[in-house]
Amino acid sequence: MTDEPPRTGARQRRRGLYGPPPRLTRTSPLTGRLVWHIGDWGRASEHIGARWEHVAGQLAREQLGPHDHLIVLAAQPTLMAEVLSSGLPHADALRTWREDGQLVLEPLDFKWSLETASARQVSSETLQRLLAAELGALEAALVEARAALGLSATAVPQPRDGRFVAPVHPANRAALLADPELPTLLLPVEPHAFFEPLPGWAAARALARLESSDLDRLTGIEAIERYYRLGAGVEGGLTRLSTGLFDTEPTKIDAPAIIGSLRQAGKARTLNSLLLYLEQELANRKVLEERLQLLPRNAYAFGRLRGDLQKLGLPRAVLDSRGALGRAYTEVTRGMATAIRAEGRDLVASGLSTEEALDQLAAQAPRWASIGASQARTVAARLLAT
Repeated sequence: MTDEPPRTGARQRRRGLYGPPPRLTRTSPLTGRLVWHIGDWGRASEHIGARWEHVAGQLAREQLGPHDHLIVLAAQPTLMAEVLSSGLPHADALRTWREDGQLVLEPLDFKWSLETASARQVSSETLQRLLAAELGALEAALVEARAALGLSATAVPQPRDGRFVAPVHPANRAALLADPELPTLLLPVEPHAFFEPLPGWAAARALARLESSDLDRLTGIEAIERYYRLGAGVEGGLTRLSTGLFDTEPTKIDAPAIIGSLRQAGKARTLNSLLLYLEQELANRKVLEERLQLLPRNAYAFGRLRGDLQKLGLPRAVLDSRGALGRAYTEVTRGMATAIRAEGRDLVASGLSTEEALDQLAAQAPRWASIGASQARTVAARLLAT
């Protein structure tokens, strides 16, 4: 496969993905990349992508021919694990059928949005490299496909160029106008059935009410997706703000109830004002999180770890390996962070504010350094034993 530059349509679709999102103001339109940016507060794109991967296989089966056999990688955990561990690019599914006594394979990649799609992802060359890896679970899946199609066990796989399986969506139709040669299979999706099971749906309903809209009455997939992304983002932001800085698990919240309380307090008179309030609060929270993350690194620097490991007799091959030292340092600082968080929870429980607790934790740097040195000895003992 050559590394030719993407076609003009693909380049045009990618232009809007770079740079900062549009600035959020009290009057800025909540559309496009700004909505995606807000949704990222609650991992909306991740939830949508995972949901689409879950439902696209069955939708595709309903559209394919009666003599096709579909292999969905995610439906077979062993197969998925082997493919991922190979590090090779791959599609999400393989459509198989018989032709002239051979097993024909068409890669299908499930994409909610065609903005990032490139035909190379579903090319026959990409699939051929995966087949050449001779992965056991993939070979077993192809054996089942041959049997289902009535082919002999020696039928040779014939890779073909594949397609992207995406929902019928205005944004995807626009992407195809920009790049009409992009190979796709667009499938209709009932938007309520798709989005309702996802985290953030209840918050999306509450946000729609802020704009005097009833989410249950909307029918357009674009409008429903907009509210879902905003709802997932708001729920994610509120969860982050409601979780103690030193806690290790997110606090479960009632997002609609909190939105209602913020509205009564005058902080959510409009959807934009709510989002602006959350944006500022999340920026303040990020400052505290960064202070917490720096505590173990300030107390026990990377250079000190290398010196301690050298004193403990680790070989030069380890000491000169940035990767090995990086993994060791991650393990050491993780142990320190656990102790720091536990002490932080105790300080807050005693009545200190989060900021006061951070100040006291920073003053205990020798204590955290001692824990780091102890963790380093544990790591060194394990490395010397291997």
